[in-house]
Amino acid sequence: MSQELEILKILADFVVFLISITIPTYAIAVSLLGPEYTKMIERIGNEKQRLEKELQEKAGSGPLSLEELEARIEEFHEKENKLKGRFNPLSLYPTVVFPNILFGLAFLAILMGIYLDAQAFLLWLILFLGFMMMGLIVLASALTMIQKAARESG
Repeated sequence: MSQELEILKILADFVVFLISITIPTYAIAVSLLGPEYTKMIERIGNEKQRLEKELQEKAGSGPLSLEELEARIEEFHEKENKLKGRFNPLSLYPTVVFPNILFGLAFLAILMGIYLDAQAFLLWLILFLGFMMMGLIVLASALTMIQKAARESG
């Protein structure tokens, strides 16, 4: 029985380690946010100017249909949302809050095993692994986006 408790204590230390990784991850992301946000605003502005120029040229050459105008506006909004979507994974929630919630739940599962019912070792271990893996997936996704933004801005 004490072997299971030792395993749970080691896993608890591991979760605390994982939680401590998320803050430096966010610090790295924040250092990329400024240049990436500036580029995003610039791209949206350029796309808006291009669309306005194109619409003025078409309006000068003849009547512009409502359907064509709506299609152009919709295309602009899609590009704008795509650019904003690249920026979102570098924010606080994907890099710190979501992984820490999942790591906290994994930690809670371990604490339940240590202090309440060490007999159900396998249950606590399965809960721990589930929450930890979800947290690692979210954190890895954020790290991938940080790497992508660093390549594009550097």
